[in-house]
Order: sequence, then C-alpha cells, then structure tokens
Amino acid sequence: MRKEETISYPELGRIYEGDYYPDLPFGEYICSDQQLPAGQPVFDIRDYGAAADERLNTEPIRLCCEACRDAGGGVVLVTGGSYRTGTVRLYSHTTLFVASGSELIASRNTEDLISRIEGTQDFGQESSGGAMILAVGEKNIAITGGGRICGSGEWFVHEPRKKPALTPFPMTMLPMRAQAKTPEINTVPDSIRTHYRDRIRYAEDKYGEGLPVLRRPSAMVWLLRCEQVRVENIILHDSMCWTLHPEASDHVLIRHVVIDDNRHVANTDGIDISGCRHVEVDHCFVSCADDGLCVKNPVYTHRDSEDIYMHDCTVSTVMNAFKIGTGTRYDIRNVRVERCDFIMPDLYPGSVSGISIESCDGSVVEDIHVSQIRMTNIQCPLYILLNRRNEARIPYSEDLQSLYWGGDIRRVTIEQISAEGAELPAILTGFADTTKGGIPVRKALHEIRISDYQVRYHDNREVLHLPDAYEEFLTDYPESNAHGDVDACGIWARHVDALHVDGVRVIPRSCNTRPVLRFLDVRMPEGSA
Repeated sequence: MRKEETISYPELGRIYEGDYYPDLPFGEYICSDQQLPAGQPVFDIRDYGAAADERLNTEPIRLCCEACRDAGGGVVLVTGGSYRTGTVRLYSHTTLFVASGSELIASRNTEDLISRIEGTQDFGQESSGGAMILAVGEKNIAITGGGRICGSGEWFVHEPRKKPALTPFPMTMLPMRAQAKTPEINTVPDSIRTHYRDRIRYAEDKYGEGLPVLRRPSAMVWLLRCEQVRVENIILHDSMCWTLHPEASDHVLIRHVVIDDNRHVANTDGIDISGCRHVEVDHCFVSCADDGLCVKNPVYTHRDSEDIYMHDCTVSTVMNAFKIGTGTRYDIRNVRVERCDFIMPDLYPGSVSGISIESCDGSVVEDIHVSQIRMTNIQCPLYILLNRRNEARIPYSEDLQSLYWGGDIRRVTIEQISAEGAELPAILTGFADTTKGGIPVRKALHEIRISDYQVRYHDNREVLHLPDAYEEFLTDYPESNAHGDVDACGIWARHVDALHVDGVRVIPRSCNTRPVLRFLDVRMPEGSA
C-alpha cells in the first residue's frame, strides 16, 4: 500500500486543482433556455415518484420511460433539481430532456449501473459494467435539454500516485525501448510517459500495491444498434469510463455537446464511435482523460464503419485528441475531421498526441482526411501506425492475406496543421516481419499525403536515447510516447509507399541535433519534396 496516504473505495471522490478544465466556455455551446419539443406528450419523472434528494430514483425513472414507450413515444422530462439514478433505459421515439439547471447523477453503487439487457451480451460493455444511459436497438432517440448528466467518475477509481502537474517539466525524455519493456516502460523515472501515467486514477491495481480492483460502468451514455440518434445541447459531466458511445448505430448526430470529465479518471474517452455509419459530430467541447474524438471498430461490432464527419470541435485531453483505433478489427472508411482545436493549456506534459491513426487488429483504414487543425501543447502532432496486435486472436498462418498479419492504412490526407508547443516528432510506420517459414512480410502504409504542416517545439531540454536499430513495434499497444526516440525531429517515416510531403516547416528546440525528416524504406513519387 502507499506509505504517504492510503485511500480505498468507497472513500473516494476527491477532486484536485487541474482535474477539470478551468475555463470551459459553456455559454458558447449550451443553450440554457431550450424549449420542450412542441406537439409531443411530456412524461415528468416527478409524476412517477422521482425526488430531487439523496434517494435512488431508478424505479420511478424506469416507470416514466416505460410509460412514454407505451404511449408510442414522447418526452421524458427531468427538471426541478438533481436526481440520483441507476441505469436509465430509453426506448424508440423518446426524447430525454434534461432541463437547464437540472441533472441526472449516477449512483455510486456499480450494481445499480450494470445493464443486463437482452441484446448486449456480445458487446464489450456488458462484460465490464454496463452504462448509465442506455438504448438498445431503438429508433428516433434524442438526449437534449441544456442540463447535465453526471457519472460520478471519481468514485469508481483509486487516488492517483501524484496530483496534477500544473507547471511545465524542464526536460522531455522518452523511455528506452531496449531497456524498458512493458510494463516497466510505464514507470521509467522522469519520462513523459511516466509523468502522464502517475497522475491517472485507475480502477485496477496498476502498480501492484495491494489495492482492490474496483468495478465500474463502462460507459455513461451507450447507444447500441440504434438508428436516428440525436445528442444535442447537453452537458456530460464526470464520466466513470467512456462518456458518449454510439455503437453499431446509424445516422447519429452529436451537436453542441459539452463533455466535462475529470481529466485524470482512466478510460474516460470523450466520444467513441464504434462500428457506426453516417455520423456527424458538430461544435462540441470535449475535456477528458482519454481519447477525445475517437473512431474504432473492435471485434464485437461485426460491421464496417463509414461516413463519419467531425468538425468545429475543441478537445482538451491528456491522451489523444483525435484517434482512429485502438480496437480495429473491422474496416473504417470515409472519415473527415476539420476545423478543430486540440489544446492543453494548463496540464503537463501536454496531450500525448493530436492526430493518431492506427490499424492494429486487421482493419482496412482508408480515405481519411484531416485538415485545418490547430494544436497547442500536444506532445506528438501526428502518429500513424500499422501493426499486428491481433486483438481478435486470429490463429497463426503462413498466408500473408490472413488477418493475423494485420490490415492496411491507405489514402490518408493530413493538411493545414499548425502545432505550437510540440515535444515529439511525427511518426508514420508500417512494419516488416518474417513468417515462421522464412517468408518476408512487408506491410506498408499507402498513399499518405502531408502538406502545410507547421510545428514549433516547446523549447525545453531533451534527453535522447537513439537505439542502434529501431524496433518494428509488431504487437505492442500503440502510443506515440511508447516508441522511444527516433532520429528525426519533424517527421520520421518507415515502411511507407507513395508518401507525399509538401510544405513542412518545423522549428525544433534550440538544443536540437536531429534532422527534420528521416525516411526508412519509404517510396516517394516524383515531385514530392
């Protein structure tokens, strides 16, 4: 156990300076006087026995939602205060309207939030905890109103090893891969990876200190196999894990949403879009502790993801601002991200990465366009990785077409990028390997275009440990700060075919000794600079 202070569940819930984004501009995103939808029957949870006090309101809210369902749909109204609840299940043709100044608050008892609902058994959330707000196989769902849904996130995780870092670190150092394999790579003294992880609150006993493993819900809002979903003008606060998770759903609109999470509660992704089609995320502010805007497609979705448009958003996270991955079993295509700000103005080290595009488990990730992005204090502005982590555990095969050998990343455009306060170079890498039978394997990134890419480093001190040979990173969990150092300060690319680079300008640290660009096994078309 920790010598300086021993805190165990349920004596949790402490908040420290830096846990929450201090200057979140709610008024720019949330309308405080939204009117109820006209012409729809209204079902007030108070009419079914809900009370704005410390009692648990799961049962009266359930009765209200079912009455709305039985009437053919309408508005479930939450107004008049704060209501503690377990899982709230929504049905087709229902608008959950949380009025401005009112909120739903998650019970601190995990048992109240385990959603054992028919149809969820084969999906990841069911096995690890369920959700606070849940819809399964429904149509025409809306969550809105200008109020707040609160997940009580701090109550489901242990205290951090260290309090938030509010001043810059004088040195940037990465763990040495050859000497520090996972999990030791997470605890290398003075590395930016350790600085980051020491401040995260985990539900697990990450450091072998004898702490109990805490059960917690896996999502605050989980919309599974739904159609025509709208989440608009709502505050999602203090999530206990993934905040907003549309999964295997079609025609989803997320607009004017503020996600205000504790930036040190582990796994609090902002918006996770898994196995979905036809999704728009418009004008949202996401402040969280894990991936901010995230597209993934893990083993249990059993469908491709496509036509996803994210724009005019601001993200502040200690992890990845925009990410494709990590769960990538089924294909992901036609993703566009534009006119976004990725910022970390008050916590150190800065966000792990700005743009992260990964295929680790067999996905073909293709036709990705990211443009007009401004970054401030993002460690690694750009990270693109193809490997064969093989989360689906596909059996070994000598057939190089087998998904055992991973998927592909192709036709990716990154343009009009401005990054201030960077600390690491961009990394773009496929992989090379050999089968057990001695057949060489080369899995390259294809058709990667980078243009108008402007980066200025944070001018602190750096400590480099350049290896004699660079690992292929074949099966590791991909994160930019886990690679170790590379011999470039701007863009380091390896195993790439048809790499187009134009208009790259990098202002490194004043102590820099590395070239801006380094290409290894890269094939560039004629005319690319």
